[in-house]
Amino acid sequence: MKEQGGDDPPLCISDSNRLFSVESLKAVWHGHKLDFLKAAHLGRGAPNTEVVHLEDQRRSRILDYAKDKRPLILNFGSCT
Repeated sequence: MKEQGGDDPPLCISDSNRLFSVESLKAVWHGHKLDFLKAAHLGRGAPNTEVVHLEDQRRSRILDYAKDKRPLILNFGSCT
């Protein structure tokens, strides 16, 4: 292992060899491509995704539940 000066942790030579490998560049490119294809973007309107009611399998859109002058709050959580 090669030691660096200051408060930095030791640098493993094999880590620096992987930094600019073809595999790492492919992974970065794939991540950027996925970010570009997302439906939600900062500063734009919310996507109106389809939802399915659990009771009767009826389909509707999220924004169908929005009321005039009131924010629509979605809570994605778990009650375990």
